[in-house]
Amino acid sequence: MAIIDLLSILPSLNLIGRTYKILRTIRLLKLLRLLKVLRYSTRIQMLFRVFKKERYVLLTVLAIALFYIFTTALIMFNVELNKPDADGVVVFESFFDALYWATTSLTTVGYGDVYPVSDFGRVVSMMSSLFGIAIIALPSGVITASYLDELKQLKKDGNEDN
Repeated sequence: MAIIDLLSILPSLNLIGRTYKILRTIRLLKLLRLLKVLRYSTRIQMLFRVFKKERYVLLTVLAIALFYIFTTALIMFNVELNKPDADGVVVFESFFDALYWATTSLTTVGYGDVYPVSDFGRVVSMMSSLFGIAIIALPSGVITASYLDELKQLKKDGNEDN
C-alpha cells in the first residue's frame, strides 16, 4: 500500500516531468486510496456481508433477467421482422436491435429509438415493461431484507454505535 500511495502522490508533487505523460496516469491510483476507507466503515462492511450472503439469490435473479432479455428479444424479433414504421423504416433490422430493445425495456429506460410497430408487438412491449419492473424490484427487496437482518444482528451484539 505504501508503494501505491507513493506512486499516486508523485504526479501531484510535479516530481515527474510533463514529458512523462504515461506516468501521469498513475494519478488514477489515487482512487485506490479510497478503497482503504472501506475497511474502516462498519456500514459498508455490513453491506458487503449482505451481498456475500445473498450472492446466490442475486445471481439467480441475474440469470432470470438475462433469460428474460433473450426470450423477449427473440419474440419481438420474430413478431416485428421486416415491419416498417409510419416513415417506412424497418425498426428491428437485426437480432441485436431486438436485444437492445429488450434490455432497455427490462430496465425501464426505453429511449424510444427502437419501438414495436405492430399491435402484437406493442402488447409484447407492454408485458415486457411490466415484467421488467418486477424483475428489477426483486434484488432490491432481497438486499433490503438482508440488510435489516444485519442491522438487527448488529444491535443484538451491542455494537449499534459503530
